[in-house]
Amino acid sequence: MSMEGEKWRLFIAVPLPDEVKNRLNDWCQKRQDELKFRKWVHPADYHITVQFLGDTPSSRVQAILEGLREAVSGIEPFQLEAAGIGAFGRPAQPRVLWSGVQGDLAALHGLQSRVTAVNTRLGYVAEERPYAPHITLARKFAEAERLKEPLTNKGISFGDWTNDTILLYRTRVTVSPMYEVVGIVPLRK
Repeated sequence: MSMEGEKWRLFIAVPLPDEVKNRLNDWCQKRQDELKFRKWVHPADYHITVQFLGDTPSSRVQAILEGLREAVSGIEPFQLEAAGIGAFGRPAQPRVLWSGVQGDLAALHGLQSRVTAVNTRLGYVAEERPYAPHITLARKFAEAERLKEPLTNKGISFGDWTNDTILLYRTRVTVSPMYEVVGIVPLRK
């Protein structure tokens, strides 16, 4: 199979600093016995998705990175904070455990809309549902188990940082951590 035909599962994301990843991981480690999720995300894989691109020929990576450099031009670094805990899905058996994102959300939403606009030219369709930035911590609650009370904690903070970059990641499902950085696009001050 030629390199041209090799498909990579790609997504664009805002990275988290190690201190924030460590705090999130500490919180998760302390609750793995009580919260019966089958898949806990490797702390190296914590991120805030900007856009999921899906299976893409690896030959298109350069074109995607060029588009991303254009999308971020003029966007200054901005403050973000990992804060709060919540879940998607049924309260007693949630599908996904996540931490929320606070800070300069207007800048994050602006970045996301510019990224998706640039990628429509490459044939990627933006999601219809509104952008809901979050950090996935765990997936797939065990079927036989039930949560006694819904997973919500608005008051907890895992730290803040200045985001000055976006990354293009490739998913490799057979390894852990499974997200590999294939491109780095710095924001322009």
